[in-house]
Formats: sequence, C-alpha cells, structure tokens
Amino acid sequence: MAIRQVTVPWIRGYDFGVGADLASGSPMGMAVAGAATPVENAQGGAVDIQVQRIHSTEELEHALGIDAEASYGCASFGAGIGGRFSFAKNSKIQVSSLFMSITVQLELEFHSIDDPALSPGAAEVIGRPDVFTTRYGNMFVRGIGRGGLFVGVLRVDTTSSKESTDIAAELGGSYGLFSADLDGKFKDVMTKYHNEIFVQMYHEGGPINLNITNPGDPLELLNNANLFLQSFSATPEKFARPYFVTLAPISIARGPQPPNTAQLEHAQDVLVYCAKRRSALLDQLNLLDFITDNPARFNVSKDPSPSALTEAAQNFQADLDIIAECASLAINDPANATMPAEFATIKHTTFPKGALPNPMPEAKSSAATVPMPDFHTCTTWAACCQLAESKGLKLIRKYQGDTIEAFRVIDFYPPKDAPVTPGVLVTIVCPPIKSIGSPSEKAVGTLVAKHLIARTKNG
Repeated sequence: MAIRQVTVPWIRGYDFGVGADLASGSPMGMAVAGAATPVENAQGGAVDIQVQRIHSTEELEHALGIDAEASYGCASFGAGIGGRFSFAKNSKIQVSSLFMSITVQLELEFHSIDDPALSPGAAEVIGRPDVFTTRYGNMFVRGIGRGGLFVGVLRVDTTSSKESTDIAAELGGSYGLFSADLDGKFKDVMTKYHNEIFVQMYHEGGPINLNITNPGDPLELLNNANLFLQSFSATPEKFARPYFVTLAPISIARGPQPPNTAQLEHAQDVLVYCAKRRSALLDQLNLLDFITDNPARFNVSKDPSPSALTEAAQNFQADLDIIAECASLAINDPANATMPAEFATIKHTTFPKGALPNPMPEAKSSAATVPMPDFHTCTTWAACCQLAESKGLKLIRKYQGDTIEAFRVIDFYPPKDAPVTPGVLVTIVCPPIKSIGSPSEKAVGTLVAKHLIARTKNG
C-alpha cells in the first residue's frame, strides 16, 4: 500500500512545497515547486461548531485536530503536538468529572499545489535516495488551510460518573449547559452537588484579547466562542492564520519512492497505537490523581489503601514512559519500530503494568457541609479571607463596575446559607480596587493564581 496523504496541525517551518518527515512531522528543505491555488468557484468559508460532552482524552484530541488516525500518528508525537496536546493533557479528562466542550473550526479558502514537481535542488539528488531523504524527507506540504480553531472546556468536578450524568441531565445536556438562560439554574445545581468548576480555553487565530474573568461561568466560554467567530466576519484576513496542512507523499511530485515503504508504514502503525494507548492511560492516571487530590470526596482510608493508589499511578506513569520511548524509536529508527509490549521485553520490563485497583475507592454519599457565611459583613478583603479560612473555603475576586471606590462586597456565590463542602471556591464580587501592588493585593494575586485554573492560549 502506498503512503497516504495525512492532515496535521500547522507548525513553524511549514510552507507550500516544504519537505517533511512522515514519522516526526519535522519540516525539511524546499522539496517541491508549483503554484498553490484555490479550488475554482469555492471561495466560501467552512464553519464547524460543536458543543458536546467529552468522555475521554482521545475525544478532546479529535476536537483539537490531533486525531491519531487522521494524522497517521504524525501529529501525535514529535513536531506536531505543541500547544494542542499540552491543552488536552492539562484538561485532565477522567470519568469522575463532567467535561463539556465548545469547538469552533473556521476554514477560509483552501490552497494547494495542483501540479507538484521537484524543486531544482531536490531534482539534483533524486538518484541518491539517502541524501534525498536526509534533505527533503518523504512528504511535502501540498495544501494549507487558513482560518482558526477555538476550543473551550468546562470541567465540573464530581464524585462519580453517575453524578456527572445526573448533573448533565439536570442542566439539559451539553447544549443546555451553554444556553443563555442557564445562569440561575447552573448555580443552583452546583450548590446542590457541592461542585467546583474550572474552565480552559485554547485558540489559534482570532482576536488576541479573549479572556476569562470568571472561572465559574460557562457562558464566558460561549461568549468567547461567539467573539472568535464574529472576528472573521468583517476582516477575516486580519484574524486568520494557518492551522492545518496536508502532507502528501513526495513520490506524487515525481520524486523517489521511499526505499523502506513497508518499514515506514509499520512505524506509523506503531505511532497510531501508541497515541491511542497514551490517551487511554492519561484518562486512568488522571482519575487516580483526582481521587488522591480530593480525599474529602472519597473513602480512601479503606481498600484500596492510599499506597495502592500511589503504586497504581506509578505503574501507569511507567507505561506512559514506555509509550514515549517506543514512539521515539519508531520516529528515529523506523526499521526497528516495535509495539510497546515487545519493546518492553527488550528493555527487560513489562507492558502494560498499570491497572486500576479493584475495588476503586467509593465516593462519599454525603460529604460534610457547612452553611455559606455572609460575606456582606466583611468591610475589607482581609476580612473576607479570614472568614473564608475559618470555614475552610477558597476565594476568588471578581470586579464589577467602572468606578473605583472603597472595598465592599457587592455579591458573592454560592449564596448565603447554601450548604457547601470545605474547599469549595467562592466568588466575591466587589468594585475595582484603588491600587495595585500593595502587599494585600499581591497576596490576592497569589491566591487567585493558586486556585484559578483558567488558561488562555492565543494563536
């Protein structure tokens, strides 16, 4: 079977005709000449908007355009992963929390090389396969898609997959979660289940000033997704950037066939397998980390013991290390690429080692709660912090209004007297502060940085 065309994220160094190595995706020399043109009478853009519940890291990677099958493993390791894989990994997908995503992909006019031919430099060494491959690789950038990609993820920490499903049902499913009339209902449901909420956002292209001001408001993700899409309406060229490319075999440009096609195909099969196993292993490791980091939500004093959880996590990490080494071998030495189990044998170890303990820690049926105190009584931020500390709560400040005035609590949520678990994140709404830089304000910044998980990446 001939090497097939693959779709991978755009990275620095990719341009029309640039050569690339299939295994690593690394850009190489200018291998192909030829004019890049659009498809005739196809100048319109394409928009794909998806709102969905995410159940696994693999599903999020698919939304981010780093699907192992589509890229033949090329975007899963080495040069193709970059910020997208880091975003997927840092989202920490696992079955004991509820994850919802908003994805916007906007593609403008697609350009590709219709009649590719070797560049003069590449043609000079066509009879020297070793030199040719070293300089120009075995693929080349045939097409480039311009536009933008936006992905927002909302994480609601729960105690079980059943609770996640119950919350999703009460909120009306994934589309209901981001509806404009959800605000009050969302707060009620979060208070009922004593959950913490975190948001993350990643985008390539679009405006650079999209931000998250309230980590507990899912509508901010929806608003940013709409702002991202609207930015392309008036001046698309201003906000567009390359975000995916098609890599085609260099042989279609009348270049040489790779001397080791069968080995390359096997190496790509290894990379695809490694990418899928890595995603599954991350889900399991994330679950163990979540249980370990949230002992108040689970009965971790019974079987399995905390040490058993730690040992299981270490075994999953060992499996991830084997996956990484195995993939590295497939990229750097395709002729000797092997599947992880065989690779582990060569390294005098075993794969897989990781397994979830059986039984897993049970979620506590009713976590101890405290009534939400009345923060309206606080006349300073320090007083708010003292009151929160006495109840075991965490704080984040949200500013409201344009007038700078003395500190006062305008609002806070969850509301007064609501039953909350110790450690829950409380949002204090207050006017803009008078000054920045005082020791108290620096302490606030540290507090926010510690407890707010809100990440923005601009393309």
